[in-house]
Amino acid sequence: MSNVSIFKKYLQQQNVYMEEVQEQDGGIFFRTRQSFNNGGSVIVVAAFNDREDLIDLQIFGIASIKDPLKKEALHKLINELNVGYRFTKFMEMDGEVSAQYSYGVDDNQLNPAYLIDMLLMLIRTAEENYPKFMKLQWA
Repeated sequence: MSNVSIFKKYLQQQNVYMEEVQEQDGGIFFRTRQSFNNGGSVIVVAAFNDREDLIDLQIFGIASIKDPLKKEALHKLINELNVGYRFTKFMEMDGEVSAQYSYGVDDNQLNPAYLIDMLLMLIRTAEENYPKFMKLQWA
């Protein structure tokens, strides 16, 4: 059974809905929207490459900080957070803040429960730091 099939079956068993999207390069990703208790919402993605041996877990839409005068402060915040986290890595592209964790699957089959645990860890980390990004965004 493919890793995508294993993940899809696990989502069904756990009664979790994530939209499945086939990419042109052969990869497949699953996405859903997640709201934070402290406001805001993000897009949560689990993206499998075409060989299904690399999965990028991503959180999009944490913040949108496009003011060029805030770029230095934004990068300072991201660097400080990235030093403090082993798995979650925050990044900024064109003012959009996201978080990512990449998960490699060796010859063994995917452990879907572990993958969901890592997604939840990524969501919690993004939610914990959301107020810091909002403070900078609205300052």
